[in-house]
Parts: sequence; structure tokens; C-alpha cells
Amino acid sequence: MQISSPPRSLSPVALRVRGVLNEWDPIGVHHIGHGWPDDEYDDLILPILEALSAQPTLDQLAGDLRSVVEVDYGIPAPDGCRGAARALLALVP
Repeated sequence: MQISSPPRSLSPVALRVRGVLNEWDPIGVHHIGHGWPDDEYDDLILPILEALSAQPTLDQLAGDLRSVVEVDYGIPAPDGCRGAARALLALVP
């Protein structure tokens, strides 16, 4: 998984993915105060939707999330990759 351009408009499922990402907040911007845009992690929405369409396991998706934070964002992955992956997997039937 790699970051991509944010989608131009968000479907209902994409909005739910955004919500999970903002709650997880892997770079820690939403938890330091107000003023951060809701679209901070929109570059992950399309790659996550693609990953979800492949029906990954919890460990696969958590590993993908960890990798994208460490490689594309260039920071150590925070705690919560498995929790975020679990929440994302719950979005698809």
C-alpha cells in the first residue's frame, strides 16, 4: 500500500474510512488540538479501499498500515495499527 492522491469526492464508505483514520491519527495531529483538517489522511483512503477489496487478513492490513506510515510518512508506526485495521475490516461486509 502507498499513499495516493485524495479522492475528489467521498463515498459513504470512504467517509467511514476517513473517520477510522482520524480516530487512529497515526501522525498525532488530531489529538494535539483543533484546527487540523478532516482530510489529513485522505491520501490513504483509496489505497485502503483497494486493500479492503482484496479481503486481507487482520495481520496483513495492520502490516500494510504500519508500512505506509513508516515508509511513506517516514515516521515510526504508532501503536494501534491492529486496532485501526480491525476497525477498517469491520467496514466491509
